[in-house]
Amino acid sequence: MFLKRSTTTIKGKTYEHYMIAESYRENKKIRHRILVNLGPLTEERAARIRLALAAHGNSDVIVARKDSIVVTKHLAYLDVAVLHQLWREWGLSAFFPSSPWVEAMVLNRLVDPQAKIHIKQWVRGSILPACLKVDPQELDEFQVYRALDRLAQREDALQVFLYRQLQRRQPAGVAAEAFFYDITSTYLEGSHCLLAAFGYSRDHRPDRQQIVIALMVNPDGYPFYWRVWKGGTQDITTVRRLITEVAAAYGIERWTMIADRGMVSAENLQAFEAAGQFYLSAMDRDEIAVAPFWPEAMPAPVTPENWRPTMQRQGFVPFDKEERQYFREFAADGRRYVVLFDADRFLDEQLLHAERIREVTAWLEAKNADLGQAKRKREREVLLREVHALLRRKRVRKFLSVSAEAITVVHTSVKGQGREVESFRLSHAIDQQAEAKEQRLHGITCFITNRPAADYPATAVIEWYRRKNKVEEAFHEIKAPLQLRPIYLTRAQRVRAHVDVCMLAYFLYNDMEQRLRERAIGESPREVLRALKDCRVNRIAFKDSGESRLSITEPNAEQQLYLQALDCLETTDPKKLKPLLDEANIWM
Repeated sequence: MFLKRSTTTIKGKTYEHYMIAESYRENKKIRHRILVNLGPLTEERAARIRLALAAHGNSDVIVARKDSIVVTKHLAYLDVAVLHQLWREWGLSAFFPSSPWVEAMVLNRLVDPQAKIHIKQWVRGSILPACLKVDPQELDEFQVYRALDRLAQREDALQVFLYRQLQRRQPAGVAAEAFFYDITSTYLEGSHCLLAAFGYSRDHRPDRQQIVIALMVNPDGYPFYWRVWKGGTQDITTVRRLITEVAAAYGIERWTMIADRGMVSAENLQAFEAAGQFYLSAMDRDEIAVAPFWPEAMPAPVTPENWRPTMQRQGFVPFDKEERQYFREFAADGRRYVVLFDADRFLDEQLLHAERIREVTAWLEAKNADLGQAKRKREREVLLREVHALLRRKRVRKFLSVSAEAITVVHTSVKGQGREVESFRLSHAIDQQAEAKEQRLHGITCFITNRPAADYPATAVIEWYRRKNKVEEAFHEIKAPLQLRPIYLTRAQRVRAHVDVCMLAYFLYNDMEQRLRERAIGESPREVLRALKDCRVNRIAFKDSGESRLSITEPNAEQQLYLQALDCLETTDPKKLKPLLDEANIWM
């Protein structure tokens, strides 16, 4: 049925007449049969009748009063759907074919990190059960902990799987066979985990027991190797295990570990060389100062006035176009040393050096004023401990020394009676030779590698080392937005599995970051997920008829831009969306 309009002109005036008609076929011709004459109608009434007739002929169209249309329930949709698509694209659905809880825990880390006991509730409030085709009513929160146990058992296989996926998806990135390695620590709440122990805390929580996490990422920042060790494990002790495990697990013949200077020790370098593998790191300043090439590289300290001619005279060449950085390469014992001088850092360190001396001398003057008015006996050991703590904090111990001379202070009471009090007067001295030795190192970084110059020229050595922030960024993201810490689990295998979950979450996070960067999108994955979160599945109910429908919030232009950048436009494709909503309609 449809609304038909006819016009009639009488004495020059046009009249409109509406009727409800239906079509029928007669003698192979389409004809119209008038069912009801309605007479003249306003445009508004005609539009409403058309809508009512459309609803009568189409079960998908519902006519309702405005106040009878309500939204009764929401499900998290677009952020979860995008992450689910990335999860499938990396083959992780196939790796975990019968463990929906792993994906649930990983996606939850990225969207709304919660304790494991609350994962069931979070899943029920999202589209994930429809994506996985599971009934959320049948989910048991204790399955989460069993899934953690199974995940810990497959940790090694998972890491090899990720590496193989990276080889398949990004052969150019992995072909460089250069990986960034570092370790960090984090703390646990409680004291019953066998992995936990007190030790150096990089989270500034020495009051909590720690675990140590080692991580290696590829040049694009994707994690593929990590280990969880007992708290207090030293950086340099992890490297030998790394050499053995990487060779055995991934079958990489020759590779380069790029690591922070904390990983460098004579034993570690020898271990790499004995295994026929490469390393690239930096040296501590104490090591530079005693290196055999150092007297040739920097015979005397440079000054803010003569640094440029000094660099040129010493054979250093510019590294940057502005000629604010200079480098020179040396070789010894089969190793290459690339010395880099950064003028801006040099000038900053010169100013900082002078400022620290001023701060120490000002503190000494204030302390002497206090000691000169002492009302009770001062202890030398207590005073020197305070002084040494200051020198250590200000980093001037190598060239500035402080001595304490005993003095007697006469203290007069309010009654005019005097008594002698033992106190001290502090004085300082600067060792000019030691200070010059320290200043020679201002603005200096020395890189060390055994990679041949044909593979990595000196400029490449500097550039590769500067990219090591890839692994530092990974630790930052895993600890902060993905909320690795604090850890409330007590069983060692579940603590490891929790780290596995966070690493998988960061894998997807880094993948989003790579895709956004390729499309010149400046927002972070966290900001993008926050924007996508506003697009949800909504149950729209019609009070008059008792019917309801599922639909998604209309994606706005910003969300569409992000979906295009992430290659996830199919998440809003009506053809792909309909079966998902049909699945959700069963239990939502």
